[in-house]
Amino acid sequence: MSVLVRLDHENDYRETDHISREAFWDVYKPGCDERLTLRKM
Repeated sequence: MSVLVRLDHENDYRETDHISREAFWDVYKPGCDERLTLRKM
């Protein structure tokens, strides 16, 4: 498995938001604090 590490681009934001929402939505409690944390970063 190879991993590419690079600086983020503005067009990455929407996909990252979608992935974090799908991964964490309603897992630990209603909503998704992890998604908000990523948005602030």
